[in-house]
Amino acid sequence: MMKRGIAILGVLVLLTFVGRSATAQDSDKMPTAPTSKSTTTFVACGKLIAAADQPAIDGGDVIITSGKITAVGHGLTAPAGAQQEDLSKYTCIPGLIDAHIHIWTGPRGKYPSLPLATIRATKAMAYALDSGVVAARVLGSGGFVDVALKDAIEEGTIPGPHLIPAAHAISIPGGHGDFYDFPPDLTPENYYTPENGFINSPADAEAAVHWQLKYGARVIKILASGGVLSPLDSPLAEQVSPEELKVIVEQAHAAHVKVAAHDENLPTIWAALHAGVDSIEHGAGLDKDAANYMKDHGVYLTPTLYIANNIVENGPKMHMADYAIRKANLIWQGELQGFKAALSTGVKIAAGSDQSYEPGKGTVRDEIMTDVRFGATPQQALFFGTKASADLLGLDDVGAIAVGKEGDIVATEGNPLEDIHALEKVRAVIVKGEPVPAANRY
Repeated sequence: MMKRGIAILGVLVLLTFVGRSATAQDSDKMPTAPTSKSTTTFVACGKLIAAADQPAIDGGDVIITSGKITAVGHGLTAPAGAQQEDLSKYTCIPGLIDAHIHIWTGPRGKYPSLPLATIRATKAMAYALDSGVVAARVLGSGGFVDVALKDAIEEGTIPGPHLIPAAHAISIPGGHGDFYDFPPDLTPENYYTPENGFINSPADAEAAVHWQLKYGARVIKILASGGVLSPLDSPLAEQVSPEELKVIVEQAHAAHVKVAAHDENLPTIWAALHAGVDSIEHGAGLDKDAANYMKDHGVYLTPTLYIANNIVENGPKMHMADYAIRKANLIWQGELQGFKAALSTGVKIAAGSDQSYEPGKGTVRDEIMTDVRFGATPQQALFFGTKASADLLGLDDVGAIAVGKEGDIVATEGNPLEDIHALEKVRAVIVKGEPVPAANRY
């Protein structure tokens, strides 16, 4: 009888263990690593720019608790047991926000498998975060990679900034979103579909929006004109009809999602504005009349000066394709004209680098510095890359160092309000109260 009792007891213990294991495996929560570190961080700054539209103060302190800012001021006392970050040699600014990026998945012109592309993209996201970029809007990628990255970042699987993904940009076949240049007898029929962002009619346009939203897009990107890096089109071409534009905006806005329009010529800018888009990307050819319309209707410009200027000045050294260099030269003066028209008119401007965040390459810091080079004040440009971009992206928790916001701080050697090139010297990055390695290519 005793042996039987021991046997029954052993079975009960085994069943209990199996039950617990099954429960753990079936949990819908992602596992989190245990931590014994303090949930409070005290940051001592040499200078503090709490918001880009405010002057720097000497000796500002910030207290971050459980990832959120709980105190900002001068001469604060560190809470007992707090993790302390001494940035007293540097100027502390809010985390940077890039309103227009793409995703690096490997060398240009190569087409890796979707799993390999996604794995490579995790390096780009870590590089963005290490560069002090705490949020970004991804305006076009393949295979819903940007949505996957957003989900992985939010659940804590990989490090990275907050992402607002567009999934596939909406394009016509042969347009700015079409990099497939094989002969027609090799064209795959299942490639040119609304799910992949390709449209040939207003009905296709409606379907394309629905597909992107279904699979996780949180902004819709329209390629209203041709572009620079695509091999088949001209940036002077009008590629989406007014009817298609109208349907796209109506369907996106019905889902409370904003619409960004890629525009490299004035006719497409006007068509996009009349359709009701929320932002004009690049804006080559933007004139005073269109700028006034944008100001009156609260439409943002994301000028992306850095990428076009860099191709014009350094395209051959970077081994860019001849067609890309030719087209960059074609639109560069128009982009500069549009930026200056927006600046003088008072159009809302966000900072977008149009970079893919290939590790070691350009970031929104380059765009902010280029905006200053071509007419913005350092304070305006820093505002574009923090508060303004946060507003465009609809992210209330970032863009400034203030009580209740996320505990994100970038420390620079020098004051960027006095010399914007201080952004070349990022010496520390704190995200949600935790330090991350600072990435610099300068």
